[in-house]
Amino acid sequence: MLLVYGAVLVVAHVHWHEVLLGCVGVRMSWSWHTVGLLVAILGTTISPYMFFWQSAHRVEQMRADPGPAHQSGPLVQQHGRHAYRRLFLARLDVFVGMLVSTLGMFAIMVATASTIGQHGSRNLNTAADAAAALEPIAGRWAVAIFAIGFVATGVLAVPVLASSGSIALAGMLGKAWGFDRSIRKAPVFYGLIVVGTLGGVATAIMANDPVGLLVFSAIINGICAAPFLVVVVLIASDTAIMGEFANGRLAAVAGWFTTILMGIAAVAGLYVTIGNR
Repeated sequence: MLLVYGAVLVVAHVHWHEVLLGCVGVRMSWSWHTVGLLVAILGTTISPYMFFWQSAHRVEQMRADPGPAHQSGPLVQQHGRHAYRRLFLARLDVFVGMLVSTLGMFAIMVATASTIGQHGSRNLNTAADAAAALEPIAGRWAVAIFAIGFVATGVLAVPVLASSGSIALAGMLGKAWGFDRSIRKAPVFYGLIVVGTLGGVATAIMANDPVGLLVFSAIINGICAAPFLVVVVLIASDTAIMGEFANGRLAAVAGWFTTILMGIAAVAGLYVTIGNR
């Protein structure tokens, strides 16, 4: 479906000059509503679940690694070439994943703005409304393609989101977690996944405004990301913990800049959701 959105950018009448000005905030209509949308965008880009998912992925990788401890333990305990190869692959994985997801999000926003929102005469309240952005390419099949992509995305995203929260909570409770462990060995972890999944489904079914619910959840992500980023940057910059793999000056500056940005977004998100009534 993301490729279809990319194709829409080719055939739709996209005013790229306006898009560029909008990206730098020149043509934006500033209001608390648009500020909330900005916080939501940041919340979907730097979501708290990624901190737990990426960390858990590394821990499970260490559990599954065969061989002596210097090959499967922390990077600081591994041989230089092996450690740097692992670090390079991990960075490449994160970089490519973030690049593809960000480009996909950009394509969706520009394609939707250039079709549904071009004249500001059509509201976007349901998935069927959102599917109209694909009409320049898919025509009458737009709804079907959007539905297939929506379901496929959900099949991929729901287990990741539910398991990330379950990993965090099970770890905080001191319980076993991980898909490499059976239900018998990690009952709390799997129980939390079931509760989280059913709770999400029930919330979606009862919601009168599904698009609004998506935006609200993204704003909550934007609010929660800041404190997690503080912890991540502090740990990544601590040589006592990370040794020679601690953040360098450039990574530290980028990390703290992102943390400050998300902190400002968190304050704005709190005001939008609680104070601005």
